[in-house]
Amino acid sequence: MMRANFYAAKQSTFVLLLIVLVACISLTVFFDLLESEFRNHSSFYLSESFAFTSFWWLFVPLMLGQFIFARTYRARTANISFALVAIIVHLLTYPALVWLISATMFQTAFSYWSTFEYGLTKYGLILFITYPALLVFYSFFGDRPAVEQIPSDTIDVPKQNDFVRSIVVTDGNRRAVIETKDILFFSASPPYIYIQHQAKRYLHNETLKSVSARLDGEVFVRIHKSSIVNILKVQSYKSRLNGDYDLTLTDGTELRLSRNYAAAFKSKFRKSHQDTTE
Repeated sequence: MMRANFYAAKQSTFVLLLIVLVACISLTVFFDLLESEFRNHSSFYLSESFAFTSFWWLFVPLMLGQFIFARTYRARTANISFALVAIIVHLLTYPALVWLISATMFQTAFSYWSTFEYGLTKYGLILFITYPALLVFYSFFGDRPAVEQIPSDTIDVPKQNDFVRSIVVTDGNRRAVIETKDILFFSASPPYIYIQHQAKRYLHNETLKSVSARLDGEVFVRIHKSSIVNILKVQSYKSRLNGDYDLTLTDGTELRLSRNYAAAFKSKFRKSHQDTTE
């Protein structure tokens, strides 16, 4: 809920800025009309006045670029530098835009340097205040991470017993459900795996990694890069005197325990069989 409110407030801020820009354009045209009527006593041309309002149009792309830059590069010096770049680009682009519009719409285009001087003297102070102020505003209000409060009673706490208790396997032309507690071990046969159930062996379309992620890690233990064993089905283990071990399962099957997994296996084996004894 708070995240939604945050983004709604952010969107409202941008809408407000656009409304301010539209208001500035409208006021510029209105004041040009008043000036022509009461001060210069000259003719008023809406198209000419509208061309000079392009000064305000440039705020939209430069302001958005400034916000994107501030979000990407959070260093304060980089933000100040970009504010200066935005001011310079605005001052240089404004007379070019006025020249382009006038050259397209009128018989005579306005002089680039005359418009540049006009923009600098009339709007220079506005630029030097606006762009740094926008960065300050954005740094305080526009890029704060939304903190979402989650009620404690709705937090999904992982459960110790949150693992699969059965697996669906293919048995000929039918699908069968087997209990994980009755599985002796898994062995890799890329791109498949074999599931050795106490009743029979099944070829299963999955990987050891994916099936391991769904099993109880205290019961199903990796003993080799290509084998996972049900530690409750291990009857005994014996050293090969080279770091590896031979495991004997309850059905008499022997599996190899790699030295890389021996320490973890022995720790879990002792724990599981103590728990079973108790």
